[in-house]
Amino acid sequence: VSITWGFKESFRSYISSSIANGSWEVSGDVGYEIPEFTFTGGSGFLAPDRSLGEVGFTGGIVFSGHDGILETVLQNPELVVTGPREATLVLDVTGDTMEEVSVNQRDVDFASVTWDGSVETVDADQGVWSVEGAQVVLTQEGSDAFGTYPAGEKMDPMSFRLEVAPGCLDEGTIWWIPGGVAALTVGASALALAIQRGRRSRGQERP
Repeated sequence: VSITWGFKESFRSYISSSIANGSWEVSGDVGYEIPEFTFTGGSGFLAPDRSLGEVGFTGGIVFSGHDGILETVLQNPELVVTGPREATLVLDVTGDTMEEVSVNQRDVDFASVTWDGSVETVDADQGVWSVEGAQVVLTQEGSDAFGTYPAGEKMDPMSFRLEVAPGCLDEGTIWWIPGGVAALTVGASALALAIQRGRRSRGQERP
């Protein structure tokens, strides 16, 4: 079970530039290998037709720059499947926007994730569902909380691989995904994805 996502290449370039003179650190289930962050070892549930589900991870990313004036923490990500070939990235958001607006919100529908059949692979025998290069677009809620980019801004593409027990993707039940080992459950309930971030930015140049 894994997600790979670069967040936004221009933002990473800005953080590492001589302007921000910053860096990022990862923790827990989150790793980094140029040019993408990876989230591994997640757990959750997935419907066999892949129209409903969620998978969450622990750990996170800390972006910092401008001698500590800017600090952004993204943690405990969760991908929520909301329909056929669509999902939502939900984050907890705290900090100050570049417009000097303080934010402290949980469960923000931060970005929409969509893909088509050409980038989707389903191996029912092995219980593996993968998507390569899904489109990620910042929502209005994400823009209001993050305060750097407008709604509709394209973020980096996202790829993910979800695993359940072999054969589960062609059964008529919903299956849990605890670190890639499936167990039967009788229902599905609401979704929430969290990345907590803190930021103290005062009029910095838009990355």
